[in-house]
Amino acid sequence: MKKIILFTLVVFAYVSVSAQTNDLASKRKELETAKMQLEAVKTAVDKLQSEVTSLTPPVLWEKGGFASLNFNSLQLSNWAAGGVSSNSVTVLGNIFRNYKKDKVEWVNNLDVAYGLIQNKYQDIRKNEDRIDLLTKGNYGITDKLSYSGLLNLRTQFAEGFDFTDETITDDQRQPISKFMAPGFLTASLGLNYNITDYFSIYASPATGKFTFVMDDSTAEANIYIPATEDENGNQFYNDNYRAEFGTLVSARFKKDLTKRINLSSNLNLFNNFTDVNEANRKNWDINMENMLNMKLTDYIGLSFFNTLIYDNDIAVPIFEDAVGENAPLPKLDAQGNQLTGAYLQMKNLFGVGFSYKF
Repeated sequence: MKKIILFTLVVFAYVSVSAQTNDLASKRKELETAKMQLEAVKTAVDKLQSEVTSLTPPVLWEKGGFASLNFNSLQLSNWAAGGVSSNSVTVLGNIFRNYKKDKVEWVNNLDVAYGLIQNKYQDIRKNEDRIDLLTKGNYGITDKLSYSGLLNLRTQFAEGFDFTDETITDDQRQPISKFMAPGFLTASLGLNYNITDYFSIYASPATGKFTFVMDDSTAEANIYIPATEDENGNQFYNDNYRAEFGTLVSARFKKDLTKRINLSSNLNLFNNFTDVNEANRKNWDINMENMLNMKLTDYIGLSFFNTLIYDNDIAVPIFEDAVGENAPLPKLDAQGNQLTGAYLQMKNLFGVGFSYKF
């Protein structure tokens, strides 16, 4: 009896192992068949995708932009910490239209801004004014590197005034800037390298920078074109127009950080190595602009704009350090004239308002 039971167990174990072995082999065969079918489907999908791509008309132009209308209002009453009530409105806008086909790329971008502010007991004053037009052409050498040329024009819409002297009324002030006074035109040839689709670096050893002050009264103040003289007493530059030739390095970053947040940043560095005033050849002009746009809802947005400028040739007024709540006083020379110098200029603009992206 024991022998029969033992024999039965051995036969059962053998049959089970054989069944499992056959089942494993069957599954392996089914897996190989499925893989072959999947590969065939992938090949068919790739072929169809290639046919659809070849039949789809190419998108040569990319266009878009945004417009923003921001409001700010500050109302104070019996406010012990000090301050003044104010209201302001700012319009910001951007339009871009870019072309790309094969090795040819053409980038066009226009940034504009205009803002007004009214502090209590004061007239309406301008607090923002900007026109920045860029056109840039690229011809590809590789996927990332290309020959490049650009034109960039920067100026403003309306007259600007110096409000540091509170002893005179606004209607007595003389404008210190106007449309194309100043105006800055940059023309350049160089190489462009696209590190990513949203970050690029441009370098040019052949760049012309032209400063225009197309208003005689503004030009005579020599704010934007210096009135420096050589040892013979001859002025280096014309009051209304100045041409510079040198090196330009530019970095541009533009990306949607999220579906609702966009960051744009441009940095330009220029050196005039041919300056007739040789002492000025070591100086670099710096211009950096940063813009952050955030959509809170479909039509309500938040925007922050920051500008940093350093130009050794622009005369920036110098002031004494402010004491307590007193306004800073201008520094004067022995003849009582306002002292000026080369300083880092900075402007920040923050607003919440209506925003539309297109």
